Amino acid sequence: NSKSMPGYPGGSVVGFAPDEEGRPIFVFSGMSSHTVDILADPRCSVTIADKNFKGAADGRVNLMGTCNRLKDPEEIAKAKEIYLQKHPGAFWVEFGDFFWYRMEVEAIRFVGGFARAGTVTPKEYKEASPDPIMAFGQAIAQHMNEDHMSATIAMVEHYIPGLSGDNYVKEAVINRVDSLGMDVKITRDKDNEDRLPGQPQQFKVRLPFPTPVTERKDVKVAIMEMTNAASETQKS
Repeated sequence: NSKSMPGYPGGSVVGFAPDEEGRPIFVFSGMSSHTVDILADPRCSVTIADKNFKGAADGRVNLMGTCNRLKDPEEIAKAKEIYLQKHPGAFWVEFGDFFWYRMEVEAIRFVGGFARAGTVTPKEYKEASPDPIMAFGQAIAQHMNEDHMSATIAMVEHYIPGLSGDNYVKEAVINRVDSLGMDVKITRDKDNEDRLPGQPQQFKVRLPFPTPVTERKDVKVAIMEMTNAASETQKS
């Protein structure tokens, strides 16, 4: 709620770090307009987008709640520790006119992409744990994209109906790897408009793993299993 324009929402782009309960931690300058707004009315929302966010087909979550300044020295020290783990180069946290804030999450709206929206209760959100694969999933994706894209294309052609044959899939870039599977961006043959009429030249598909995984070695096993299955199909 903008202090200078009461009744209108004020927007800003800020850094944050979640604590062990998923509550966003911020460090704001006392001179910033969003700080002034929050001090006047602590009700706010923050939208967090996927790292590969490009548009409405990509994942994001909107958290709503109240954001208040931390004053307890122990809470401030803990918040600083958490924030610097996420943002080790945030030298401005030492400036005298920057103060620590924490948001208490009261409502959650999740959108995973087209037709993938839902509501998460605050209790469910608080009790949830970060996906164990996300810590190193991007490194796996980079390795696959740089060295094994042909295997990714084979998996896409095998597991996604309508995409096999005719060299229709020209490129398959893994955007994300998590415990349940992989998000893959497809670039199709731009001259083939008959296969899937109206299909954009680039679009995203989901490749689920055969079973959920929790460790790095499990991801390798799952990808190898899927690649072998695709290879056997190509041979037959």
